[in-house]
Amino acid sequence: MTSRISIIIPSYNEGQNVDLLHRRLSAVALLLPEYEFEYIFIDDGSRDDTWGRIKTLGVRGIRFARNFGHQAAIEAGLRAATGEAVIMLDGDLQHPPELIPTLIERWREGYEVVNTKRADAAHAGYIKRLSSHLFYRALNTISEITIEPGSADFRLIDRRVVDELNKLTEKNKFYRGLVNWLGFRSAVVSYEPSERVHGNSSYSFRKMISLARVGLTSFSMTPIRFIAFMGACIFVFGGLLTAFMFLHRLITATDYFGGAAILAGFIIMNNGFLIFIFGLMSTYQVTMYKELQNRPAYIVREEL
Repeated sequence: MTSRISIIIPSYNEGQNVDLLHRRLSAVALLLPEYEFEYIFIDDGSRDDTWGRIKTLGVRGIRFARNFGHQAAIEAGLRAATGEAVIMLDGDLQHPPELIPTLIERWREGYEVVNTKRADAAHAGYIKRLSSHLFYRALNTISEITIEPGSADFRLIDRRVVDELNKLTEKNKFYRGLVNWLGFRSAVVSYEPSERVHGNSSYSFRKMISLARVGLTSFSMTPIRFIAFMGACIFVFGGLLTAFMFLHRLITATDYFGGAAILAGFIIMNNGFLIFIFGLMSTYQVTMYKELQNRPAYIVREEL
């Protein structure tokens, strides 16, 4: 029997890349005649002719009512996919389709998750590479999961993994973390990212910060524990400082310490730390608030 492989392709303003990507995917499919490939393009609220190009390909397509984000597009693709395995692949051609045979080979070896690791590329830019390195270092240090630095949402996952992911009800998903959190047997394949053929990256700095926020708050309670520890330390420090000044004035009967100045400095320090605490706690509270709203992660305008 022929095995079906679903390939889900989140796309945002990729009208110039849709045809080229489909041709490269079709060329790869010719090398693997024992598999049936299902292509699912997700138009994440594009403002160009991405959806029109998708409609001409004769593939499955999902069009969002507006831009809901890359992770929402992945979720829609996972829920629509019917294959025994699913491959996530970005529509900007920086994830090489020619790596698909290698991913399938590792899957056939018994791995239920085949992640990819992006090699550092000069065209990625120093700031982007540095921010990526710092993010993964921070996440792996404080969270309950470990993600390979350089990982991307370019992977193959078995049908069983897809089914488990689709059971998760949280709205703000971070699939790089969730796939590892499930704990299935995994392998890693390295690849060299290609430069964009057409268009510019839609992954702005704001979107990267938002993704980092979801990743950190979804998989770690360390910041909250750190806040509690620091709060206790400052409380002890303030108590000892106050007791020392009180006893000094009581024993020596001198005004060596200016009471008003010391009190003002302590209040400023304490208030600054409280603002820092409330800021971090608010990050968790906003995440919880969005989950309690129970809004759908995306709205579908049209399907093919």
